Amino acid sequence: MRIPWRRLAWIVAAAVPITAVAGVIWAATRDLSRYQSRLTEQLRKVTGRELAARVPLSIKLGSEPAMVAEGVTLSNAPWGSRPDLARVRKMTLFLDPFSLLLGEVKIGRIVLEGADILVERNEIGDANLEMLPPPDGSGPHPAENRSLRLRTTPVFPWINSIEVKDSVLTISEGAGRPPAVIEVASATFKSPAPNQTLQIEGRFSAPQAVPLELTGTAGSFEGWMRGLPGNIDLQGGFGGGKIAIKGGVGVKGTSLQINADGPDVSVLGPYVRLPVPAGGPYSINTKASTQRNGFKVEVQTLKVGSSEMVGEALFRHDRKGTATIAVNADISRLDVSELRAPPVVAAPPAATSPVQQRLIPSTPFSASWLGRSALSVTVRLGEVVGLGAKMQNASVTLSSGETRFTFRAAGTVGGGSAGVDLVYDPAGRLGQTTLTASANRVSLGELSSLLGLDLGLRDAVADIDLRLRGSGRTTRDALNSASGSVDIAIAKGVWPRSQLTSWPLETQQLLGGTDAGVPFNCIAGRFDVSSGVANLRRIVVDTPRAVLIGGGYVQMRTEGWEFIVAPEARDAQGAALASPMRIKGGAGRPTASALEPGLSKLLVGGGPIPSLVAQLAQAARQAGANACAVLAPRLEALRPGLRAQLPVPSSDVRQRASRPTHSQTPRPQRSQSR
Repeated sequence: MRIPWRRLAWIVAAAVPITAVAGVIWAATRDLSRYQSRLTEQLRKVTGRELAARVPLSIKLGSEPAMVAEGVTLSNAPWGSRPDLARVRKMTLFLDPFSLLLGEVKIGRIVLEGADILVERNEIGDANLEMLPPPDGSGPHPAENRSLRLRTTPVFPWINSIEVKDSVLTISEGAGRPPAVIEVASATFKSPAPNQTLQIEGRFSAPQAVPLELTGTAGSFEGWMRGLPGNIDLQGGFGGGKIAIKGGVGVKGTSLQINADGPDVSVLGPYVRLPVPAGGPYSINTKASTQRNGFKVEVQTLKVGSSEMVGEALFRHDRKGTATIAVNADISRLDVSELRAPPVVAAPPAATSPVQQRLIPSTPFSASWLGRSALSVTVRLGEVVGLGAKMQNASVTLSSGETRFTFRAAGTVGGGSAGVDLVYDPAGRLGQTTLTASANRVSLGELSSLLGLDLGLRDAVADIDLRLRGSGRTTRDALNSASGSVDIAIAKGVWPRSQLTSWPLETQQLLGGTDAGVPFNCIAGRFDVSSGVANLRRIVVDTPRAVLIGGGYVQMRTEGWEFIVAPEARDAQGAALASPMRIKGGAGRPTASALEPGLSKLLVGGGPIPSLVAQLAQAARQAGANACAVLAPRLEALRPGLRAQLPVPSSDVRQRASRPTHSQTPRPQRSQSR
């Protein structure tokens, strides 16, 4: 008998799609609650966790038949910080059409949209990813007539392909450490089995950061669940450049090589959680490895434009369990002109009226880590250019132990040198801050650039000696209660005309100058600081046409100030214009001034009146000395009535300054385990 193969082929070709469509329609009309219950029970037997869905499973017909569930949650470990380990806005399970022909439902691919996954550890190091079957998941069960046979461990069917869209992964390593947040815009994970190589392709990013577009292999699914992924080999694009991650994380430790390059180095900022300035092009070669006593990150090379550095960071725990971080960096060359401030994400407009900007910030001291970690940072800078004057042989040291924070910096700036020493001790109710700084023949223009303040005297060179100590939990409180002294001596320069426009017209005519400003030969003064009030006991300013003396105060709490200035003309033509004046102002308020001729007789004593001009001429004969600095200590003898006429803040302001409001700022939490 002859078999009609052609007719049989046509029958099969027509029957297969009809059967598949019929199977899909049959599945769509079935109640999936039983299948969902089986799926939930199977997952519970494998992981010991509960799976729930706000919207039950439903069939979605299309080119690819699928089951859809919304509001899916997977329960967390009993000790977890929240009840759900994972929350998924929408989960789509794509069905295998061929399995439907065999009367079974098999998932070929799964898509997770809007997933929020939390991975965390408790105090003893257990991770919430460690999932075990419930106690009744194995062992003999007499009721099943298999009391002499062990039940096999249940296995959940493996899904070869998982797609993730618009999701967030949060990794928390315990209290005291900020969580790491990874945003997944879109990603695909493929693997033939849990213990086989995991293929990855997707876009990953930190919050408000440039995304990483990575493709390659990243260990295995089972390895990630155990915290030991295995071999990693990923490449892709990053911020207009390239990035490559290669190495492994296994039983013997971690060894990862990360190489990246691109047009702007600021893209690294959100990932390292540091305010990285903008600049480029850049290239970086980094190695992360496990050491015998900790974890080490080596920056083998980092080049940004013409700047170049190397460094390393070591993370470990000492015998007491205190986290210890040691950072060492060696910057051979740093070109500040090639760097810019990092881009700032625009904040939404405030509903209330903006607060007047203050000169002294009220930032609280972040001392909550004291007692829980030990930090040591050492940075050496061979050459710093782009500031106007070259800085060489600079060093920055930062260290914090259980009860003290110390910051020290020193370097050669142009033809001078500068140094700063800051110590913060949180002991007691208010804590104490000690600031010591000095500058020797340093350009005020360079100092203004470093401090972010426009002093105006950019062409002058100064000697500064600052010693302050205050108590408080914020910068403002510490300065409001500060005590100490500030000595300033400035060499030849130009006083900006914009700072003198509010002065009386007679005084401006006396000083002369040009539209650019008034030249001066020297300036010297001393502030005695007590309870947040900086009293300018004496100041001497020598200009080509007059010598100015005076004093006053600066109130740090209100940021208000008031001074008196008494000029002495160098020639007879300017004597008629030399009249004392009072000037006052502050942050956020206009400057006002007025002549007070009556002060002239109150400043001098009885008998002959010594000439300030002659005294300055005599002081200028000393080689290498600042004439104003030589004359300033003798000012009270030359003008004995000056101290009594100096303005002082009102009594109510002085009382408020001596009682800073520390209660609004919480005290740092000190560790009790020592």
